[in-house]
Amino acid sequence: MHPPVDHPFFFHLAGGFFRLIFVFGGAFFLLWYYLKQTRRPVPVAAVNHDHATILPLRLQAYERFVLFLERIHPSNLVLRLTSQELTAWQLQSLLVRTIREEFEYNLSQQLYISENSWELVKNAKEETVAMINNASSGLPEGAMAGDLVKMIFEVTISRGKLPVETALEEIKRELQRLF
Repeated sequence: MHPPVDHPFFFHLAGGFFRLIFVFGGAFFLLWYYLKQTRRPVPVAAVNHDHATILPLRLQAYERFVLFLERIHPSNLVLRLTSQELTAWQLQSLLVRTIREEFEYNLSQQLYISENSWELVKNAKEETVAMINNASSGLPEGAMAGDLVKMIFEVTISRGKLPVETALEEIKRELQRLF
């Protein structure tokens, strides 16, 4: 028989080695599990659900901006709001206030359209307000609403394609690209 050999150095070394394997093995397993969970593909049902939720909101935004642009088109705006009892200054104030109120009402819809379309809508609003203000600035003191209407129609005809029409075309193109 061999005498018992006491090798504490080897036991400590083996114990340390097993602890090291256990710690790194556990860390490797946790990292592997985490990466497996984060790389998991998004279920198609979730994508379709998000698309089904967002699509109606986007369509509504396009509809509201088309309606807004049609309503602020100078010819539509003037025909809808003109009254013979108003002075040119009163009509100008009413037209500008109506445009701004309608714009503010639709302001949140910018989330659902492209940046380019949003810029065109803002530009259409500002250009329409500027056109109304410029048309009224050429009128004499005490002019009536009919005089302003005539001047707005003259400016509209002389400008050719209006920013409102450009914005409408872009929104329609963008909507067609969606489908």
